[in-house]
Formats: sequence, C-alpha cells, structure tokens
Amino acid sequence: MIVVRSARNTDASKIASVHVETWKEAYAGLLDGGFLDSMTASRMTRHWRKALDEKRRNLDDAIFVAATEKDVVGFVTISACRDVFAPWEAEITMLYVLDEYRGAGIGRALMKSVADHALARGMFSGGLWVLRDNLHARGFYEALGGDRCGRKMDTVGGRTVPLVGYSWSEIASLAERTVPQPFRIRKAG
Repeated sequence: MIVVRSARNTDASKIASVHVETWKEAYAGLLDGGFLDSMTASRMTRHWRKALDEKRRNLDDAIFVAATEKDVVGFVTISACRDVFAPWEAEITMLYVLDEYRGAGIGRALMKSVADHALARGMFSGGLWVLRDNLHARGFYEALGGDRCGRKMDTVGGRTVPLVGYSWSEIASLAERTVPQPFRIRKAG
C-alpha cells in the first residue's frame, strides 16, 4: 500500500533517491547529460536533510511523500510564491513520481496535499513552473485544470531552458479532488 503523508527527517535519503532517478528519467535530452550524470543520491540527501529541517522553521513550506512501508515513490514540495511577478500565492516547487508508479493517481494525491496545505496557510491561488519541453508533465498539469499563464527562462545545470507557468486561481479546485487512499498498486514483474 502507498499513502501520502508529510515528509519526515528520516525520509531524506529516500526522497533524494527519487529525486535523482526521476530527474534522470524526465530530463534526459532536455537538460545537460553531464549535469544529470553528476547528480548523486548522497549529495541530494544532504540537500533534503537541510530542506526537511528548514520546513520546520517556515510554516508556509511543506514536503509530502507518497510512501510504502519502506520506500518513498514520489514527493511534492510547496512554498509561498518565490517569484514576485507570478500570479499565484503558493508555489508548487517540485512534483516527482517514479515511472513505475505513474498513472495510479499518486501525482493527483500529492497535488491535493499541497493544495490542502496552501488553503490551511491562507494561500488561495497556486502555480508552478515547468520545463517547456516536458510535455508529459505539462499534460498532467493541464489535465488537473492548470491554466498556462506565462513563460520565462531559467538556468538549470548550466543550460538556459524555457519554462512555462501553470496556475490555479482557486487552488481549492485541486483540494476538492477526491483521491482514494491508501493506494493498492501491483508493480509489474
């Protein structure tokens, strides 16, 4: 079974593993290959330990994981908007689910979790930036009712890449989605 819950400090290395694996899957051909090859779970574990510690000090920040009893299979992060010109209050900064768990509703459940968090913190609109060429992710956000709302350039791993913004003027539309939990997923093979 898989449940969506708040991340714990003990999840740092598991989140790091998902982070590295999903970036190498999702961004192959979109980001610099050398940069992706240089990503390691040990380096990302240090990053996630710090992020999990910092979220305790900033109540607007949250990290949720989709987890089995032993493993993390996806995660999402949210904060107050980091971009002064963005048309949203809450910013979904990361959402990743391992390939073998896609299509089971985990991404939707993670999005519902951050929407619930945003509403509890008094943030009523939400949005995110996604690589323009990440068509899979863009299709997912559009299926959730995200409105395209802007473009910008950013530097990731030494390469300048175009981003597209998606927003929900009423983040409650994400929070109202019914997502059955816990998930019962059979892995192939």
